[in-house]
Amino acid sequence: MMWKNTGKTIKGPGQFAYQLCFVRDFSVGGIFNQQTHLDYAEASAPRADEKWQQAKLYKDIPGPSSLRMISYFMPGGVLYNTNLIQMNRRMREMYGDIYSMPGLMGRPNVVFTYNPEDFEVTYRNEGLWPIRIGLESFSYYRKVQRPDVFGGIGGLVSEQGQAWADIRNKVNPVLMKVQNVRQNLPQLDLIAKEFVDKLEAQRNPETHHLDNNFHDQLKMWAFESISFVALNTRMGLLTDQPDPNASRLAHHMGEFFNYSFKYDVQPSIWPYYKTPGFKKFLKTYDDITEITTNYIEEAIKRFQSQEEGQTNCVLQQLLGLNKQVAVVMVMDMLMAGIDTTSSSLLTILYHLSRNPEKQEQLRRELRRVLPDPQGSLSEDSTKNMPYLRACIKEGLRITSITPGNFRITTKDLVLSGYQVPRGTGVLMGVLELSNSDEYFAKSADFLPERWLKADSAPGVQACPEARSRNPFVYLPFGFGPRTCIGKRIAELEIETLLVRLLRSYKISWLPESPMQYESTIILAPCGDIRFKLEPVQDS
Repeated sequence: MMWKNTGKTIKGPGQFAYQLCFVRDFSVGGIFNQQTHLDYAEASAPRADEKWQQAKLYKDIPGPSSLRMISYFMPGGVLYNTNLIQMNRRMREMYGDIYSMPGLMGRPNVVFTYNPEDFEVTYRNEGLWPIRIGLESFSYYRKVQRPDVFGGIGGLVSEQGQAWADIRNKVNPVLMKVQNVRQNLPQLDLIAKEFVDKLEAQRNPETHHLDNNFHDQLKMWAFESISFVALNTRMGLLTDQPDPNASRLAHHMGEFFNYSFKYDVQPSIWPYYKTPGFKKFLKTYDDITEITTNYIEEAIKRFQSQEEGQTNCVLQQLLGLNKQVAVVMVMDMLMAGIDTTSSSLLTILYHLSRNPEKQEQLRRELRRVLPDPQGSLSEDSTKNMPYLRACIKEGLRITSITPGNFRITTKDLVLSGYQVPRGTGVLMGVLELSNSDEYFAKSADFLPERWLKADSAPGVQACPEARSRNPFVYLPFGFGPRTCIGKRIAELEIETLLVRLLRSYKISWLPESPMQYESTIILAPCGDIRFKLEPVQDS
């Protein structure tokens, strides 16, 4: 690996010098050049306006030096063995509502801010092509290792600039269009039914406890669901005889999450030297690619014999755009749609299990949606579920799967009175603010009513005054052009399974301690996860 300097250095009024371009060369002979994030931003002159001139210098933002930052993560350090929530909380306690963390291993410095006015400034100035640090291993594998499969396409997670916009503009009409996503409801409902049937077979009829790991079971549900949406294929993961390739793929997806946290999130030397561990990571990528492309080829054969006039599924529409785009998007959907969805649903279920009166209020709504527990959900019956959707929002407010949203600044900004030069990373700590009484009254309480616009049913009183008036404080799926592309799919999957679970069972939390979380690419529930599932008796 080497760093190339274009020689373009700018000093703004705060005398903070930064490079406008560097190139990361990941391969012998320079096959793959990773441009700096600034290369993707629109050119803009350094600021010289009064607000910028009056702002404090970037170097005056509180924060540790590089050596001190490293020491924090060493055994005995204040951040040793902490997850992302704990790390952000301790750093905020030490340095305040804005602080800077030095970039390591060639990554940009990151400013952490807990000021919603800064959130708005950052988002309002992100431009048409927002820049967010992606997973560099994605780009390396797809562009260097396997250009034969991906044709130089890195995907929405890792691409920036025009390349990112080209893909996003193509797939938005497919994945963000409500009708395209909701056409999957009948099959997703069937998958949810099968999942509940499997839980019933594992449930002890005397104690109402489950014999198997509930979180692992949820991951299989999430994988079965996203596989149908992305591949138009049932994997059989909820049966006793799953497709062997599907089981292998599920295993490799679990490995991918662990490897990606190690090599894409934590500081790593892999851009300089391909370690044996990183080579195992590439082998996992190879296995995922092989299995996924085989499923796509099988689906293409089925589509060729499909009668004309049938509605095209998501995969057919993606293939109609470009086969390589389809392969990339399917793999991204599978990779992103397992741990994120299962962790979100588990978190929401945990909060409902700890608040039985809210759970019972939700069940009253669900009895209207699904009078017969064995009936089928439909487009019409699921249109009006305000309390369910409020419960989902409230669960993700208290514990989102990420502690904040990230952007690389494409312009010189003033955040909390400090100069933040173009090219700096900004992490907006939404999770901390979502759990603050300053922005949400009774923030520690699970209060779905704060999200209701009007009284949705007898005995339910809306209290929108209990939520923040600042729309930038609660953004579980991001904001703007880089809003999560899988938002509608995840919402549909979560809604469908919650209807089935809570229509069938009264769910209680068994451990004495609260739900614990660990850091992977996301915040994932861990530790002792046990629920009591008592069958609901309809009068």
